[in-house]
Amino acid sequence: MSGLGHLAPALVAKSTMPEVPLLAFVAASETNDILYFLFSSVGLEPKAVTTVMDFNQGVKYLTPVSDPWSHGLFMSIIWAIVAAAIAFLFYRNRRISIIIGLTVFSHWILDFLMHSNLSLFFNGSPQIGLGLENSGIGFLFMTIFDILILAAGIAVYFRARKRTMRKNEIFPSQKTI
Repeated sequence: MSGLGHLAPALVAKSTMPEVPLLAFVAASETNDILYFLFSSVGLEPKAVTTVMDFNQGVKYLTPVSDPWSHGLFMSIIWAIVAAAIAFLFYRNRRISIIIGLTVFSHWILDFLMHSNLSLFFNGSPQIGLGLENSGIGFLFMTIFDILILAAGIAVYFRARKRTMRKNEIFPSQKTI
């Protein structure tokens, strides 16, 4: 994914939890990429170097890429649980912590569509993913899909925000953030 599509779950999550700042959901939806940049900067994961990225050939990497610590299925589940636990410590609300955890895990689900190199566990374990980025038409599809889910996320977010604002006008004593 280009990263834009990962914002859609953050926007939808925010629409269900007006008391949680949008930035918390954006950070949750980008947790895997934030960890990738951290892990690749300290040498735990290799930096991906692309040679081609176009709608004719898709995405081609200079060397095989594996990011098990930031993008592997097992570690993505762990990061989602850790984020949910941190959210619970902060908000003391089970529903908020579950939504934060699911928002973190949504990154892996969307990457599963795009990539074919998502490790199940760690280096050397089987890699899975639909790999739509590996062909021109698949890359084009994922780019369009990225834009569409982002647009849907924005629509859901603003619809919920409008509803909350209207509710605050009717019941000003019950304002939500």
